[in-house]
Amino acid sequence: MLATAQNSLQSLFELLGLILIFVIVLVVCYYTTRFVAGRQLVQKKIGNFETVETFAIAQNKYLQLIRMGNKYVVIAIAKDSISYVTELDENEVCQIQKNATVSGKSFKEILSGFTKKSEEEKEEQ
Repeated sequence: MLATAQNSLQSLFELLGLILIFVIVLVVCYYTTRFVAGRQLVQKKIGNFETVETFAIAQNKYLQLIRMGNKYVVIAIAKDSISYVTELDENEVCQIQKNATVSGKSFKEILSGFTKKSEEEKEEQ
């Protein structure tokens, strides 16, 4: 009987130890991620390169519009290669951005629209 109680107590301490190690790993991961993100944000603010837009053509194939100083360059990115496509001037990029339409809805409005649709479908059934 005493051996069973000791085994149960030992198992409890092992479980608590594993939970403590898990929490420590989570905290270390959280602060490491914040540190790396902070460094990348600083690099992005002081850098001369900016990704203006990314367009997915297919899985693992993208077109990216990149601002490099005062120039805009379109590149094609595939799994194992990056290719130069063309260079655009600032007027062409501004014209494209003006013609683009934005819905203007917030995420909350879009999400509520989906929940309303799912509720209506449930009522119909």
